[in-house]
Amino acid sequence: MNHNANYPPSFLLLQQEGHLISSCLALGLTELRAANVHNKGAFYSSLLNISVGMERLMKAIIIMQHMLNNDLLAPTKNQLKNYGHNIIELYDECVKISISNKVKLPNRRSLNNINQKLLELLSDFAQTTRYHNLDALSTQQAGKDPLEHWGKIMLLILEQDVTKQQRGKILKTARMVASNIDDMTMTIMQGLNKQPLTTEEALALPGLHDQAVGYAVLHLMNIFSPIRDLISELSRLAYGFDVAPFPQMQEFLEWIYDDRQYVLRKRKWP
Repeated sequence: MNHNANYPPSFLLLQQEGHLISSCLALGLTELRAANVHNKGAFYSSLLNISVGMERLMKAIIIMQHMLNNDLLAPTKNQLKNYGHNIIELYDECVKISISNKVKLPNRRSLNNINQKLLELLSDFAQTTRYHNLDALSTQQAGKDPLEHWGKIMLLILEQDVTKQQRGKILKTARMVASNIDDMTMTIMQGLNKQPLTTEEALALPGLHDQAVGYAVLHLMNIFSPIRDLISELSRLAYGFDVAPFPQMQEFLEWIYDDRQYVLRKRKWP
């Protein structure tokens, strides 16, 4: 039997948005897991996809809440446009929505320092710094370099999350190899801060970045998970109508799972 429910446009449009959000976030995390100083492009594609996915996820939440409060009328284009690409403001708005729906979404000040800095990085990138390289060619006021911003966050992660023993093992191996090849090797490379790298640094950084980005994904999962729970609760409320105004949006995000061992082991998402 072929049965197609008469879904309203809002259901089908948010369904399509759910596919887009899931794809952006999954691609962003996969790219982040592959990023290092020798693969800088992966940092950019990661930031692009994660910032777009997060922005659209939180805007979907705002739209759904507005519909629930306004006889299923969606906000106007101008109302939604007022939020811009400011991920920090969108996150704060979602916190307000979570409070009214009795869902636990930590306010920004209660997040750990790395998660706060990740939100700042993503918000900056969504608004302006995705154009940093081009802007910096024509002006001295180009804002933060997103790669340098990433580098500072990864240093924090290495210090706070990666064990001293693991860092030491990577550095020791790089030092040993560099000492054996230094007299026959010329290193012409720059780090994420555009500063020249020594041979030892060029050898050590991929391993250090591999450790750091695994934990960066874990921190992002800790941010995503309660947002997924919020959209799940709003989706549940769709059952209160004769015809659901939106799909079960959490189903597009069922792969978001903040178990530490699982996340650190996984390299490709979903």
